Amino acid sequence: MLLTIKDVAKRLNISLSKAYAIVSQGDLPSYQIGSARRVAEDDLKDYLEGCRTEHQRLPEAVKRHF
Repeated sequence: MLLTIKDVAKRLNISLSKAYAIVSQGDLPSYQIGSARRVAEDDLKDYLEGCRTEHQRLPEAVKRHF
C-alpha cells in the first residue's frame, strides 16, 4: 500500500514538515506519481526498524557501606 506524506506524518506522530524533510533528505524512500509523492508501507516499516536503538543496560547503583 502506498501512503501519502500526511499519512506518514500521522503514523510517526510528527509534523507534516518533518515528514517532508525525512523524505527529501532521502532517509525514507518515496515515489513520485504524477504530482503526488507516496511512500510504500514496507519502506516506512524498514525506516522505523532503522530508527530503533539498542537500550544499553545501565550499571546498577553502587551501595555505600559506611
